[in-house]
Amino acid sequence: MPSGRRERKKLETRQRILAAAVALFSTRGYDATTMDEIAESADVARATVFNFFVRKSDLVLAWFSDRRAEVEGRLSGIELADAGTATRLATMIRAIAHVFDVDPRTGRAMVRAWLEAGGPLLTTDPEMSQLFADAIRAGQLRGDVASGVNADHAGRIVFDAYLGSLYRWMSHDDAGTKLEAHLLAMLDVLMAGIVLARPNRSR
Repeated sequence: MPSGRRERKKLETRQRILAAAVALFSTRGYDATTMDEIAESADVARATVFNFFVRKSDLVLAWFSDRRAEVEGRLSGIELADAGTATRLATMIRAIAHVFDVDPRTGRAMVRAWLEAGGPLLTTDPEMSQLFADAIRAGQLRGDVASGVNADHAGRIVFDAYLGSLYRWMSHDDAGTKLEAHLLAMLDVLMAGIVLARPNRSR
């Protein structure tokens, strides 16, 4: 089999296993789902699942890694070079919220799975924290963020506030409650503490 076709086959198998796991986590819960059930649902051998995901928690981390890549892809298509810090961060927040709000049932289930898998102890998600820090640092160069603010610390604070909003959204199964609303409300409060002159932000 040509290497290109082989790699596509491996990717398709990985995605089928991950999709099966996510569906089971959403209906049965993370703790109640076994690797054997994931293999059966994906129609692959148990050993095949372990070839791609050594631990059950790796499936959860893979889902979040794919969502992070989706966010970065959405942001790469948006021109933010001339945007103020509030607009820049709000755009990032909307991109993050979209990957959960597009399918809130699965989004909430995967946040629960992440917590049950020990996600907060497995990763601190420095990439997203750094994205926030970079936006704040760019705001300092523009002059709309106070120069005395430590951008790295501020980025971590925004990330921590994001996680808190995500947990609260997860705990409410009201389909009408969008994560975007929680995150933008959080951002409004945080921005009041770091900007010099707060610009109006279109919603």
